[in-house]
Amino acid sequence: MSASSLLTLDKFTNRLYNNDMKLKKLDRRMNGYGDFKYKITYRKRTERQKFIEARNWCWEQWGPSSEYEFWDNGVNPAWCWIVDEWETKILLASDKEGQWYTLRWG
Repeated sequence: MSASSLLTLDKFTNRLYNNDMKLKKLDRRMNGYGDFKYKITYRKRTERQKFIEARNWCWEQWGPSSEYEFWDNGVNPAWCWIVDEWETKILLASDKEGQWYTLRWG
């Protein structure tokens, strides 16, 4: 399988995206670093339903949370989400949540 088969051109942003929806480890450049360990990114316009399904699943597994902009540790330290101009992301706090996500969503 070639690397190009794993990428899709988003017609709205004219950017290439990875299609695998895998957990990615946060680093210092990313929102949520220090509070969370992993992120899952969804394209806002084309993967909205996938994001909603995953967010609802997280809500059922770990309880209510909020957008990162309004989040603090008292809300729910296990997870939250980010909605920006082009993408939505789910942030997960630890290996435990990451493993649960991987078991369910691959």
